[in-house]
Amino acid sequence: MRIEELDTPAVVVDWDVMQDNIRSLADYCRKHGIGLRPHTKTHKIPAIAKMQVQAGSKGITVAKVGEAEVMAAAGLDDILIAYPVLGLSKLDRLAKLARERKITVGVDSMEAAEGISEAAKRAACRISILIEFDMGMHRCGLQSPEALVNMARRVEELPGLQFAGIMFYPGHIWDLPPDQFPMLLEVSQKIGEICEKLRQHGLDCEVVSGGSTPTAYNSHLVRRLTEIRAGTYVFYDMNEVGVQACRLSQCALKVLVTVISNAVAGKAMIDGGSKTFSGDRLISGDKTGFGYVTEHPEIKFVSMSEEHGHLELSPSSYKPRVGERLSIIPNHVCACVNMHDQIYYHRKGIIEGMWTVEGRGKVR
Repeated sequence: MRIEELDTPAVVVDWDVMQDNIRSLADYCRKHGIGLRPHTKTHKIPAIAKMQVQAGSKGITVAKVGEAEVMAAAGLDDILIAYPVLGLSKLDRLAKLARERKITVGVDSMEAAEGISEAAKRAACRISILIEFDMGMHRCGLQSPEALVNMARRVEELPGLQFAGIMFYPGHIWDLPPDQFPMLLEVSQKIGEICEKLRQHGLDCEVVSGGSTPTAYNSHLVRRLTEIRAGTYVFYDMNEVGVQACRLSQCALKVLVTVISNAVAGKAMIDGGSKTFSGDRLISGDKTGFGYVTEHPEIKFVSMSEEHGHLELSPSSYKPRVGERLSIIPNHVCACVNMHDQIYYHRKGIIEGMWTVEGRGKVR
């Protein structure tokens, strides 16, 4: 079957492009002596996570316990849950996982750490802890090296826990790669200050976990960084194109859609809206539109209803026919994937198989 024969909307991945993306970042990390722990929130598919590990990843990252359970059930190990785990049910599930797999959790509060300790004690297991530091995104993370050192000392005293190091997310850095050096230097200096303060208090900082896809190939600029948690790099998307973290040709995932109406002058409707692409706006480049129409880039994907994608035709002399197929690169691939049950993969347009998005909806 060719991809053109799929019923739409359909998410398709170019196998060869995806494999090149996986190999490229793994090679970069090996060259610079940095561990790669890809964030599987992008694809939520154990088979792809296994490809990343086979290419050289030291382990994987997930956002929620539910995602960790999916990956562990598929045989994956050395899992970082880069999200505080709170609530008795989640904690018991976490501890159950930790009895069978190497589990690390990122936290930024003693409430979270104490809950994980109690669960580990009940299950007679040991869980590693990374303490998150806010490097500038102002989403999560402790605000001073002193606060982090104080928390690390307290974590070390809790039964069932091991302080393993620190984590951060440079999600505030959306400069073009050649312009990232000043901000990454600030990150590097702050990490050095934290590690030195920990050393002064007799604490080892074995792990310094950070990174993002926009900064991935500049990770060597951050001294003491031991691993990066890039996720989007496996597929890339228009946000990464806009920040010049990749080329259009490196975008492995596209959404196939069908033109369902051209009755309104200057517009065309496609059969994919916010329930197909997600409503995420473009946050890089010109910050306009909801995706890139690969066959006719001059056509603008300007808005969405739940089931309709609205194409603006005025910049083009081309008028899509009803029934015509188009392929669109989404703005934010992680959110787009989570809207779908299956993803098809192909080589040179020939469908070779399908993955179930097993981690879809695992928000707890």
